[in-house]
Amino acid sequence: MWFNKNHLREAKEAASVSGGYFWHFKLAMGEAGFLLLMCIGSVIHAFVPWVLDFKLLQWRINRLKTLKEKLPNDVQLQQVLFIEAHSDD
Repeated sequence: MWFNKNHLREAKEAASVSGGYFWHFKLAMGEAGFLLLMCIGSVIHAFVPWVLDFKLLQWRINRLKTLKEKLPNDVQLQQVLFIEAHSDD
């Protein structure tokens, strides 16, 4: 469904917060800003692949982890399971 008149209530429940419209606005605008920067970075990476290397992917994963922490009761995010791999760096 692309329209949900109960979205703010459901988002508040998913986040276990008492915030309303402005809490949601801040969260959504933060995501929009992040996605805009990711879009710009992805276009740059498409033209010059050695720029940003695999950082774009790591930033997306980290952002999804942050969203999962901010919305612990979200049914969609509960489908995401992170398996931590150990790296040398």
